[in-house]
Amino acid sequence: MDSYDRDVMRFVLAWAPFGGPREDDVWVSFGVSVGQLGERFADAVMRCRLRAAALSDPDRDLLARAGAHLRDLQQLRAATESGERTLEERALRVPKGA
Repeated sequence: MDSYDRDVMRFVLAWAPFGGPREDDVWVSFGVSVGQLGERFADAVMRCRLRAAALSDPDRDLLARAGAHLRDLQQLRAATESGERTLEERALRVPKGA
């Protein structure tokens, strides 16, 4: 896990209790849209899972929390496949393939 992956995961998790980050906060912090951050978050979680055994304890804990959050977002998506998005999904827009 590099510092960018760590920053993305911490940022997304910090905003999760508030329904996800706002577009302007994402842009100022990362220079990308909320949708792009969601894609990078999902990608970072997937990539880091492949190397989880080599991570430090704090990074493994961060990865576990990020993975749980990603699963929660995916479950919300599955529960709302009727086309209606939840507030949290609209805020983070996690990609469908994640």
